[in-house]
Amino acid sequence: MKIGIQLALLALAAILAYFIYSGIQDKIDFRDLAKERREVVQERLMAVATAQKEFKTEKGRYAANFDELLTFLNSDSLTIVKAIGNVPDTLTEVEAVELGIVIRDTSLVPAKSIFADGFAIDSLRIIPFSDGNEFKMKAGVIEKNKVHVNVFEASTKLENVYKGLKTKNENVKLDNLLKVGSMTEPITTGNW
Repeated sequence: MKIGIQLALLALAAILAYFIYSGIQDKIDFRDLAKERREVVQERLMAVATAQKEFKTEKGRYAANFDELLTFLNSDSLTIVKAIGNVPDTLTEVEAVELGIVIRDTSLVPAKSIFADGFAIDSLRIIPFSDGNEFKMKAGVIEKNKVHVNVFEASTKLENVYKGLKTKNENVKLDNLLKVGSMTEPITTGNW
């Protein structure tokens, strides 16, 4: 009977060890997957910020929505101005251009050339891992230090980033946002 109790306790200890190991491993797996997903979404948001900056350079404001931004990327051009020649130390660039020492060459390149070949521009609005959900985007003008400043914000909730992952015991606030830009501050960086 003593051997039977010892074997039962040994089996119970093995089962408990398995559950402890499994619980710890699940937390490690979630942390790794969550980090990987956040990085992919952050890269996509930074691509949105890059596109918005180029849009603002050409149009003088940020795109109000993805339709406007994607139309720009797919069918518009960027103006590239190159200065040919060297500006002497005694002159400003404007003076050097006026004297013909420096020549400015203007050319147009497709707006989508800001991204590497093969980049799927139409996927810019889609939140990775979210089954096709889209980022929220807005743009406008705010007053900052008595100056009107163009701003934009593209964002998503963490619930879209972690869709399909078990978040129940992970102390994750699914309503928190991952975003780039701000509607209250003139910034184009992310909140991470």
